[in-house]
Amino acid sequence: MSEGRAAESKGSINKSGHFQSGGVLGLELHLKDERRFPRQWAFFDVVGERRATLIPQGAPCYSCHADHAAVDTTFVQFYPTLMPIVEEKGNLSGTFLNEKTAAKGK
Repeated sequence: MSEGRAAESKGSINKSGHFQSGGVLGLELHLKDERRFPRQWAFFDVVGERRATLIPQGAPCYSCHADHAAVDTTFVQFYPTLMPIVEEKGNLSGTFLNEKTAAKGK
């Protein structure tokens, strides 16, 4: 599950960085089930405390996750505590490694 929060800058003593602000804007649930979903993964928008709505398989979030996620459609590259673990295990996708190399060359 991932939560979306707004980001702000120039608050309090922070003049140049970004930080999370306010409450949760939304929750998303990513479920891997190779038997139920054609792309193995399905994304759900969590509404309230008891209901989740399937995000249609044609939504652009699916292709973005497939094309840019560091590990199996998950954006672990944005979680600094997870990156050393997946790097050590060698689980980073080839696409992500190519993007990382290209970014360093700029």
